[in-house]
Amino acid sequence: MKTYKQFITETQELDESKSRLAKIAFKGIKSIGKKLFKKAPKRTIDPYFANKAVEKGTMVRGFHGQSAKNIAKYKKSGVPAAVSGVNTDVMKQYKNNPATLDWIKKSGWKPKGNQARSGIDAYFGTNKSTAQSYARRGANYENEKLKNILNPFKKKDKGDVLDVVVRKKSVRDSWKGSNAADAVKYKSEKIAKAKDIIPVVPGPSSKIAKYRLMKLKRTKHQSINSQ
Repeated sequence: MKTYKQFITETQELDESKSRLAKIAFKGIKSIGKKLFKKAPKRTIDPYFANKAVEKGTMVRGFHGQSAKNIAKYKKSGVPAAVSGVNTDVMKQYKNNPATLDWIKKSGWKPKGNQARSGIDAYFGTNKSTAQSYARRGANYENEKLKNILNPFKKKDKGDVLDVVVRKKSVRDSWKGSNAADAVKYKSEKIAKAKDIIPVVPGPSSKIAKYRLMKLKRTKHQSINSQ
């Protein structure tokens, strides 16, 4: 028969075990939660380092046009992948891209040739005028939304062009411009993996980063001369 002291001791030990198990379970749930809801890292680059990458030859300059509303998002999260792919049903290809669908319906465009891979690639222009045409299209679609038309205080979206740098190895020619009719208008349009199209956005620490890089080079140069 257990004594009162033994009973109390065993009860305390049981409570401590339950507490430890609860803490372990909570840590596990917290860890899983962090992984599930962890914010994706910003896919942007500071102008200074963008210039360095272009000078080095690993990246090329480009432009991406869209509504000003969307460009503001892209500056934070990066250029999203296109929804087009090998599927020739344009209504399915662009079901998540209302601005493009609207243009397709009006223009009667039909897909042909190689396109961006759905969920992987995105389009960009090596010529700013190409990006500006997409900026106008995105702005027009945004302004034609009923909620914006009915709101007298809503400022019209003017469209915007985002400067980007693109990994050189990822760039390939667009299917557009493959014939004489499209060549003039779309000759500067290219395709690359969306993750390799990096928005050029000044960072809050860009001046500090530039100063440290210059200081590092100066120190290295001094050490070589002192030898």
